Amino acid sequence: MALSDSHGKVHAVFGNATTAEVNAGKVIVQGRPGKCIQVVGGHVTALGGAGETCTSVDFKDTAGTAIVAVAFEQAGLTENAQLDADAALNVTRTTYRKPLTDNKSLQIEVTGDDLATATSVDFYVEYVFVDPT
Repeated sequence: MALSDSHGKVHAVFGNATTAEVNAGKVIVQGRPGKCIQVVGGHVTALGGAGETCTSVDFKDTAGTAIVAVAFEQAGLTENAQLDADAALNVTRTTYRKPLTDNKSLQIEVTGDDLATATSVDFYVEYVFVDPT
């Protein structure tokens, strides 16, 4: 049985991004013409050490001025600890569960200084495609 919300089918993507990929902004979901991505769940895990020096590791769109769905704050990026988007601490949900920029992709990327110490980040994102508002 497929998961769904009020907008339709919930999709999921998971994987690993090296520290260099997170610092550069790795696209993890390709956008669809005429649609917006809406993040509805997810988590990250720092591997190979704690995430250091950055402000946060974010799920955000690829617009010129990116819209951040969820920011996982550096203080919560301890080695091998899963930090959930619904956590009470160390997560900022700026536009969580709201449409991002239409026709844009979703990426995992730092805010602030580059991510350091951790060698990579495991990620899991649940999302839906919605019509622009």
